[in-house]
Amino acid sequence: MSKETKQSEAYLKAYDEYADAIYRYCLFRVFNEEKAKDLAQDTFLRTWEYLANGRQIENIRAFLYRVATNLIIDQSRKKREESLDVLQEQGFEPGFEELDRIEANMDSEQFLEILQELDEPSRLCLTLRDVEDLEPREIAEITGESANTVSVRIHRGIKKLKILIEHE
Repeated sequence: MSKETKQSEAYLKAYDEYADAIYRYCLFRVFNEEKAKDLAQDTFLRTWEYLANGRQIENIRAFLYRVATNLIIDQSRKKREESLDVLQEQGFEPGFEELDRIEANMDSEQFLEILQELDEPSRLCLTLRDVEDLEPREIAEITGESANTVSVRIHRGIKKLKILIEHE
């Protein structure tokens, strides 16, 4: 079997496995079905171009989420210029059951509105953790940050959500 055939098969398998999840992730991030479809399509297009250039991908799932995340960030930068702060400190594994309790006490629309008030990096980490059920080390692969930084972002994001909800 030729290298191109193997690449095509691997790509099609990845598409079948992850297309719905990537679309859901994009939809959760942009709240617009058309934009989410475009972003998901662009994610797979860029992945195909990457593979067509002879490059290898070790973890296709992480790669797809990273491409989708970058496209979402690019889109939001077009709307407004904002810097993404990089947090460099040690963290710990936060209690994710707190986020579940917060969500259980609110309707989804209300929760999504409050979630939008978080900074982009925290919102991204919480979305990947809660919606896609990824572990901090998997999120770290997607964001390019350390697992500790991701854990801190999740923990601080949950704390900020609690404060925002109390003021609702």
